[in-house]
Amino acid sequence: MTRTKLINFGMFYMLAGAFFFSLMNSFMKVLSESITINENIFFRGITMVVFIIPLIIIKKNQYKKHHQNKKGGWGRLIFRAMIGSLSLYAMLYNISTISLGTSVAFAQSAPIWTAIFAWIILREKPSIGVIISVVIGFIGVILISNPQTSNLSTINIILGILSGIFAALAFISIKSLKGYFDDLTIMLSFGLGASLLGIIGIIFFQDSFSTLGIKEYIAILLVGITGTIGQYYITRAYTFAPAGIVAPIDYTRIVFSLIFGIILGDIIPDFYSITGMCLIILSGILVAMPIIIKEIKIHLKGRR
Repeated sequence: MTRTKLINFGMFYMLAGAFFFSLMNSFMKVLSESITINENIFFRGITMVVFIIPLIIIKKNQYKKHHQNKKGGWGRLIFRAMIGSLSLYAMLYNISTISLGTSVAFAQSAPIWTAIFAWIILREKPSIGVIISVVIGFIGVILISNPQTSNLSTINIILGILSGIFAALAFISIKSLKGYFDDLTIMLSFGLGASLLGIIGIIFFQDSFSTLGIKEYIAILLVGITGTIGQYYITRAYTFAPAGIVAPIDYTRIVFSLIFGIILGDIIPDFYSITGMCLIILSGILVAMPIIIKEIKIHLKGRR
């Protein structure tokens, strides 16, 4: 298969992954009308565990010879699981209280914070382009967060920003786990972390589980199915094409979520919020632009 076809497949898989993750968020929004946030994150985590464990077993049976992983890394794995779960918890609160598109836009601001943390924690010196993209992204977050135009409460703004910050820390921690654990194990730890966080919330803040009907059970099943499919496609996308090429496509998640949210009854966002979302998308594209340009040059050179 040629390099061009591989990249095309990667772009398609990322688009499909963004679509299915948007569907998953939509089903979680439907669930938020009947169950609490603690229950929602618990079911999101436990369905992920149920779907991933068979994949781990299949992978283990298919590959008898494994490369030797480095010893240790458990503290980093636990940190990644919990910080990722906190990001999901913050986003779930917003999904249940404000529009779906705005909630996802906050979470998709993660690359902005990733660039900042990469500079502070990993000592990676940002280029001028990255600095400009971060500034643009910040302006987008400010436009979405402005209480005078967005009608968002302070808690929604704080949790929205935290959902992006926690997601960025989770992304950075994944880099530190390379060589210690495979992708499925990292995903399983996240599912377990989300389940544990949900159980803790239920024990301390609820008397019991909410009563579930057929609608809720179907929605829970669909959350698990769409989330697993979305994760599969995104993982495949990074397998087929460079991260810098496919990562910006994940921003279509904002567009899909905006559409699905309106279908579910969300109010159409105002001009400032739409502009903020567009700036966040632009910021993510600009971060990846050097890699995109590099891939285009390689492609053109290969055709000569």
